[in-house]
Amino acid sequence: MDTSLSRRRMWLLSWGFGAAFAVIAGRLVFIQAIAPIEPQLAAESTVRTFPRPAKRGAILDANRQPMVLSDLVVTVRADPLKLGMFTGEVAELIAPLLSVPAPVIAERMRPSYYAAREGRLVTNGGAVSTNWFTVQKVRRNNGITTNLAYSKWLEVEERLRKHRFSEELSLLAARTNAEETYRRTVKQAGWWNLPAYLSAKKERSTLMRQINPRLAYLRTNSLESRINGLYPEVMEVRVYPNSHLAAHVLGYATNGVVTNRMQRHLPPPLLGAQGIEQRFDAELRGSHGVLVTHKFGEEELVPLRSRDVPAVDGLNVRLTLDLNVQSFVERALDEAYATLQPKSISAIVIRPKSGDVLALGNRPTYNPNLGSIPSLEAMLNRALKVPAEPGSTFKIVTYAAALNEGLIRPDERIDCEHGHWNVPGTRRRINDDQGHSMDVVTVQEAFAKSSNVGAVKVGLRMNTNTFLRYMRDFGFLARTGIECGEFTASTNFARGQLHIRRGYGESPGGLGGWDGLTPSSLPFGYGFYATPLQTAMATAAIANDGVLMRPRIVSALERTDGDVVTRIDPVQVRRVVKSEAAAQMVAIMRAAVEEGTGGQAAMEEYSVAGKTGTAKKVVDRKYSNTHYYASFVGFLPAEDPELVIMVNADEPTTKGKSYYGGKACAPVFHQIATATASYLGLRPSLLGTNGVVLNLDSTALVPH
Repeated sequence: MDTSLSRRRMWLLSWGFGAAFAVIAGRLVFIQAIAPIEPQLAAESTVRTFPRPAKRGAILDANRQPMVLSDLVVTVRADPLKLGMFTGEVAELIAPLLSVPAPVIAERMRPSYYAAREGRLVTNGGAVSTNWFTVQKVRRNNGITTNLAYSKWLEVEERLRKHRFSEELSLLAARTNAEETYRRTVKQAGWWNLPAYLSAKKERSTLMRQINPRLAYLRTNSLESRINGLYPEVMEVRVYPNSHLAAHVLGYATNGVVTNRMQRHLPPPLLGAQGIEQRFDAELRGSHGVLVTHKFGEEELVPLRSRDVPAVDGLNVRLTLDLNVQSFVERALDEAYATLQPKSISAIVIRPKSGDVLALGNRPTYNPNLGSIPSLEAMLNRALKVPAEPGSTFKIVTYAAALNEGLIRPDERIDCEHGHWNVPGTRRRINDDQGHSMDVVTVQEAFAKSSNVGAVKVGLRMNTNTFLRYMRDFGFLARTGIECGEFTASTNFARGQLHIRRGYGESPGGLGGWDGLTPSSLPFGYGFYATPLQTAMATAAIANDGVLMRPRIVSALERTDGDVVTRIDPVQVRRVVKSEAAAQMVAIMRAAVEEGTGGQAAMEEYSVAGKTGTAKKVVDRKYSNTHYYASFVGFLPAEDPELVIMVNADEPTTKGKSYYGGKACAPVFHQIATATASYLGLRPSLLGTNGVVLNLDSTALVPH
């Protein structure tokens, strides 16, 4: 090995490292010691504050499609006194960015006046009196344009700050010309020509005395015009891309008020007023940032930054709603609202195995984009907040409880008394509706034909406490805990948990019109109040093998980049009935669709289990024979339920007897179910001969 060659290489490498280190060290010495920020530069710099507005979080559907977004917009205003002589030139400068003709902008910038009354204290012999007089004052907040995109305002602001006005440019050019003339004259005359030198110097001084004061004045006033002559009022607006779709779930937000000058550059806070906007208001809110720094001219002195806080946008709320399913529901509600002409109508679509709400809609409704506060009737989320006596849909609970207790069998025969029965020991007379006059029939047939007599006889086989326990176990007489009521919620980000505290946005329902001694009203849905959501969740418990789930409408809280902060998982509330009882109840409910009052809910490709309901309303403290609640609740496919759909109408008023749930609401169920099952690609049931359904998951024949 050549040691001399190796030694030379080591020396070269060492010298290279040494040279690099010397360059870096020299640069550091230059920056820190030789050429730091000059003290006079720092002294002459101005402290500038740059607000950094944050946006409220978005609300997304289950597929992360936007349902609510935020946008920052600016109202541009002018102060005529500070714009002064620069009005026309500023108008020409910003017109292309505002897409408004310069003459129009100039006219809007023109000073306008208003009359103001002012007081002045006058002392006369010790007595103080007030003289009032009228003066003319200049309006200093002339509106130039509204709804300007915030990014476009930043362009306007940047252009204003960099712009030099024409007179200032002319004076700068004149000063430069005077300097060049002086240098040229001195060079031509020579330094020894003292008279020419003194004459040129005097001429330059005379011009500078004329130019510099005017230039300083213009610089000061043009800077004031650029910074304060035009100013923004920043507002954050909520945008609902799908108009009224899911308005009752989403809610809306209202703007606060600009209270000081600094807030012109920051949007006042948005406050959630209904639904998800209110329930997750704290999580949706962003945190504004700010940059406080020094600037010399237009150059920032970065080392002199005193505060640098970035803006943090609010969290996004991801729902379980599916925009497509929601559109199916609302389209069906629109058609039913026009055809049935009810006071109101609601529909809910739920996945029974998870409790996820895929869609929830009401009519009447409202469009949150309009900005005006809707009427109470329009913004009322009736599916959650308006309880009513459910009527025959509650028979699902009555029969399921009796099956679970072993008090009845589906094939057991029961006397329905030709549709009229006096409850023993009471003055209560139970009547069947829709012209049914059944004698002795099976329990399944009594349910399918919605016999009130049969339901009461089944219900009275249980004692009152047992019956009430099943009501509570199925979720009645208590709030469901759905996340879009006006509850308060807080998130523990450290532990990734959502803490829910009770509020008053969702109605719990309750007992009413029942004396506690004769529970003969409860088995067929009278004597207590329930919301459509409670009925839907109780039905979902039957579809979910007897397990009640908590309805879930929010699945996660996410950052703007999609990173999940808090995941909200499905929650099992309790097992309500045994699997055997739930399976028997499914078969009974299928008969109600295929052989009973729910025939208009039947589908060609799917087996449907369901129940109709028609309840008389209380008018003037008594049950009316002309005012009804109609409802239908069901699920599909019956052999492996994937969807539970509840439809409820208040006083449908079309011709004939269409106020019945089977005629008013079952067709709406059918329309929603058909569109949703096709969209989700649910595996159809194979309808065979002799009344059987072949489950495509196996080759077993299931009784139809």
